[in-house]
Amino acid sequence: MLALLAHSSPNLIPPFFVLLTLVFLTVVGLSLLLARFRQSMMGGYFLCGAILANCGILSGIPGAEESINSLAEIGIILLMFALGIEFSMDQLRLLRKTAFIGGSIQMGLCMLFFGFGLHLLMKLPLADALVIGAIIGLSSTAVSLKSFHEFGLSGTSGARMALGIALFQDIFAVMLVAVMPQIFAPGETVMGTFANVGVAAGKGVVFLIGAWLIGKYILPRLMLAVSRTKSRELFTMTVLAICSGIAMMASLLGLSLALGAFIAGLVVSGSYYSHRVLSEILPFRDIFLTIFFVSAGLLINVNELWEHLGTVTLITVSVLVIKLASCLVASWALNVPGRMGIMASTSLMNVGEFSLVLLPFMNRIEPVAPAITNNLFAIAAVSMGLTPVFMKIASRLAPVLTRVPGFGGSRRKMTTETLTSKLATIQDHAIICGYGPVGQRLHHDLEKYGIACIIVDLNADTVKRLLNQGVTAILGDIQHSVTMDLAGVAKARLIAFTFPDIAPALSTYPVLMSVNPDIHVIARAKFPSEVARLKIEGIASVIHDEVETGGAAIRKAHQIFDIIPEETQA
Repeated sequence: MLALLAHSSPNLIPPFFVLLTLVFLTVVGLSLLLARFRQSMMGGYFLCGAILANCGILSGIPGAEESINSLAEIGIILLMFALGIEFSMDQLRLLRKTAFIGGSIQMGLCMLFFGFGLHLLMKLPLADALVIGAIIGLSSTAVSLKSFHEFGLSGTSGARMALGIALFQDIFAVMLVAVMPQIFAPGETVMGTFANVGVAAGKGVVFLIGAWLIGKYILPRLMLAVSRTKSRELFTMTVLAICSGIAMMASLLGLSLALGAFIAGLVVSGSYYSHRVLSEILPFRDIFLTIFFVSAGLLINVNELWEHLGTVTLITVSVLVIKLASCLVASWALNVPGRMGIMASTSLMNVGEFSLVLLPFMNRIEPVAPAITNNLFAIAAVSMGLTPVFMKIASRLAPVLTRVPGFGGSRRKMTTETLTSKLATIQDHAIICGYGPVGQRLHHDLEKYGIACIIVDLNADTVKRLLNQGVTAILGDIQHSVTMDLAGVAKARLIAFTFPDIAPALSTYPVLMSVNPDIHVIARAKFPSEVARLKIEGIASVIHDEVETGGAAIRKAHQIFDIIPEETQA
């Protein structure tokens, strides 16, 4: 009805307003439905575009697709600007090994497999095929990290691996934006292409110097003057002006608007105003980004996909398997523990939103076959939406997979040399003193979440067995300063005394506090007097064996007699 009104009575309802109304209503309805089933909202945006494109309603709105594409362009610019603000050089420095080694392996394998596959199977020019392979290799940073957060695995080695590779992918995507116009310059030879890339790099250096000068000398004074007015509207307008102004400067130098917007974000991120700028720009970015994903869905031809459903399914499975395999190779090279390596690899096997930014960008420079566009957009929608499901399946299969040779991470026999080198690099870890039943349970649980552990025990057979299994273990007494130094108490986050003798905890606690005041100490005690003594000395986390055993006995008795405790009833 709205489309009919827009077509027949343009003075009554502007077509552009009708278009936005249809998009927003469809997005809200589908997103609520997906949220009800705990699925990715991103899938709702794609589905919205696919429905609008294939139901025929847009044919009644003059200039509908052109309007959406124009808004999508703005969405890309704001996305790149916000990405530049959020891009953390500190995180990149901390995760540089993970980012550059793991990311290079993952992206390199994806480019080779997908690139040469497309070149051989679809007879695409090699340059086109390799660029499309790189685009397919990009994953969704937001979906990956959000999935780790939902599983309670933030801060684990798996989450760090996913973040590191995602940072490398962001850098790679920006590089593609910069060099694609030169790679696909018409009528150029290989040498001419390299020359064009060199010229573009030179222009990029000039642009970076100009942007740096603006960020150092002009931006702080401008933002200070705007902040003093205490006008939120003026601040927001200034942010948009900075983004569009620096992006236009890039365009005048022959670079892309998206690259200029990313550099503008980097310039702003170095100022004191970055957090406020991000908070102001996020609502605009999210609105335009939603429209962009809807415009991506508009390119999906449902009839064509249905006609080639078998082929599309085969391609989708192949893409997911190759991406998973490339990430597993990267996790093996980074020596990420088995379960966390599998979880991180699963979180990165999707085709991310950056792929959907870069493919239309490439299509404007070098035409891409509609079959590739349709397949890639469908794969992105499905893979991002199903990432939490894939991770849930992986978490259940991980205990079985880690027994397979090659999936077990660092389960190699530890020699004196490898033990010494590992002890020198390990940090933010847990020191477990004693490897009885309590120590074993604690170690297995922490290891399950990718937390590094060092076992300290006086039983030579136990330590030898652990070392043969690839576990970091020390034969010694934690009360000795040499053992403390080897265990890295200065860099540890936790030390747990898992035996019910309070003497070692009492004797080492003052030394622990002098070396590492932030370390957390867990101790066991048999009797109330021992609990009181430990707490007087300053150890707050004390496990009272009698109380814990009594509580467990009460819970078991309640289960036997079907008793519901009064506090539970209330």
